[in-house]
Amino acid sequence: MLYRRAPLTLALLSLLPLSCGKKEAPVAAPAALTPTDPDGVARNEAVHALVADMDPSADPCQDFYRYACGGWLDSTTRPADQASWTRSFSTIVETNRQIMRELLEQAAADPQAGGPAGVQVQDPAARGDWTRMGTLYGSCMDLPSIEAAGLAPVQPLLDAIDGIKGTADLPPVLGMLQADGLSPLFDLSVWGDLKDPDTTMAYAEQGGLGLPDRDYYLHDDQAGASLQQAYRAYVSDVLQRSGQSAQDAAANAEKIYAFELAIAKFSLPREQLRDPEKIYNPRDAAALAKAAPQLGWPALAQAAGLPLSYPLSLHDVGWFTALGKLLDKTDPATLRAYLRFHTLSELSEQLPDAWGQASFDFYGKQIYGQAQRKERWKRCVDESNGMLGDALGRAYVEEHFAGDSKEVARQMLHGIEGTFQTNLDGLAWMDDETRSRAKDKAQALVEKIGYPDKWLDTSPMDLKSQPYAANALAAQRFHVAHDLQKVGQPVDPTEWHMSAPTVNAYYNPTENEMVFPAGILQPPFFNHAFPSAMNYGGIGMVIGHELTHGFDDEGRKFDKDGKLSDWWQADTAKEFDGRAQCVADQYSGFTSVDGLHLNGQLTLGENLADLGGIKLAYEAWKAQGGGGPVPTVDNMTDDQLFFVSFAQDWCTLMSPELEKMLVTTNPHSPPRYRVNGPLENTLSFREAFQCQAGTPMVADHTCAVW
Repeated sequence: MLYRRAPLTLALLSLLPLSCGKKEAPVAAPAALTPTDPDGVARNEAVHALVADMDPSADPCQDFYRYACGGWLDSTTRPADQASWTRSFSTIVETNRQIMRELLEQAAADPQAGGPAGVQVQDPAARGDWTRMGTLYGSCMDLPSIEAAGLAPVQPLLDAIDGIKGTADLPPVLGMLQADGLSPLFDLSVWGDLKDPDTTMAYAEQGGLGLPDRDYYLHDDQAGASLQQAYRAYVSDVLQRSGQSAQDAAANAEKIYAFELAIAKFSLPREQLRDPEKIYNPRDAAALAKAAPQLGWPALAQAAGLPLSYPLSLHDVGWFTALGKLLDKTDPATLRAYLRFHTLSELSEQLPDAWGQASFDFYGKQIYGQAQRKERWKRCVDESNGMLGDALGRAYVEEHFAGDSKEVARQMLHGIEGTFQTNLDGLAWMDDETRSRAKDKAQALVEKIGYPDKWLDTSPMDLKSQPYAANALAAQRFHVAHDLQKVGQPVDPTEWHMSAPTVNAYYNPTENEMVFPAGILQPPFFNHAFPSAMNYGGIGMVIGHELTHGFDDEGRKFDKDGKLSDWWQADTAKEFDGRAQCVADQYSGFTSVDGLHLNGQLTLGENLADLGGIKLAYEAWKAQGGGGPVPTVDNMTDDQLFFVSFAQDWCTLMSPELEKMLVTTNPHSPPRYRVNGPLENTLSFREAFQCQAGTPMVADHTCAVW
């Protein structure tokens, strides 16, 4: 699919097909990112909102999430078109979407204007971006043309699928679909070679499933059986809409489900895919042919545009071998039906509205628990940001991002990096040689803040006046070709893997870099005028979180140059593993919806980053003179304000369906445990709120790593 996340980026928040927003009332723009706030307006409004969203009747030592978020949880209603609704990300996501909508509507109204009204844009690349923004968004909003076109824009794909008469016909069709941005049977992504991070490598990852995870196929309880039946009904509906009779569609849906169930049974659990040493399996063309000859790698790669002159890394060689054997015993009619269904399902949002509605009725309602579909303009803005992220990001930054905030964020980042290095000296469990190398890695961290120094050139993207599905496929072909042509070539260190308006951040281990888009450098995470306790509890924790990813159970396996290597002394590595296991065991004891336990191994990296992030942000804030014992805000000390500010970034209303899905598939813990989990292990939190041993917010056995 479009916008494929690189396999090892470690983000603050997973990028999901849903959005976060605020309350039902119209969302006001965040306070301006200005160096001064002489009247204290931004500060006073932020502090007032923070206090109003607390529940002072709750005991912070019993449930800090309730104490910090209770007022907001009680006064907020999750909108019908949202599966998840957060206090922090929501404000910014909704505001950014409105900003992007204004830009896109201006571009669609006058694609040749070159830029926003009243702005003289001379840069030819920027003017071209503006035209492409208008063309893409305009075609997405042109529902009459979409309806009139029907399936015509995707008919060549369906015709190619219908031409599969045997296994030998399959590889070039799979490659063609990959070239169009689809992911039949397995996923392709492009990233730095884990053992040679200066060179770009392609990765093939297990996939092929229409349900969110292998576990959805393996559940044998009533709820699982009901969802499996609903999925088969959706598959049948898609096939029937594409022209098959009701009887044939139903029969094919059963065969497709059986095919996917077989894949699920030999697919690895997600936690096993977190180990970079296990998922790094480079294979040249001869070795690929030996692992899975049925995939016809030369023909597949040629059709996809994937160079096989450089090895392709298989996440799990055994999975591809098992897939090949499954293909051998699957009749071509089933393969045709399978590929037809997945092609139309993946492209449903680009097709006539009934297709997108059918997809939403299953995935949106039954998987995510979302009552209503988002309005078309919201969907078109989100898709435009995914397909033209840099083009839209350039206009967004020029119009709405105050550049001086980059320097303030950079200063905070350097302070937190310094705190991490200072703390290394106090780790009795770490030997001196490993400590020295850890300091080298911390000092070598690359920081990217705000927006890229170089915007992606999208001029080859073939957008024109045509139905939206045709433009969407053109955009996807551009991105796939752009990525695959890099295989075997030097990594571009200037490249970003999130657009500037994105409300998120990430750590990239193969380039040892932290990236903080302009989208997240806004209230409530960050504002010059806020009390320092709020800024460090907000964006400071985000910075500490991403820095810690460089030293979590995955990130620690990469050296300062981004190379997967064993740079730890054996005894120190053993000490780390024991401390990390403490965290994994603690989180595995937490329960979610219907008593479902968290998977402490799946969420380990993010939990370590949360634990390290809050500690580093707090200590860096104290080092620069923050905090004191005297109450300053509504009888809260600055130390207490710091922790409340951190917690309120995770205040969330979420459908039970989505929470179940995330507990099964997501490397992040549910929001309640992103607050209470790390704080149960944090001594400074206990001291700030005078929590005693034996209370729920004091862990029976404190876990500490960094």
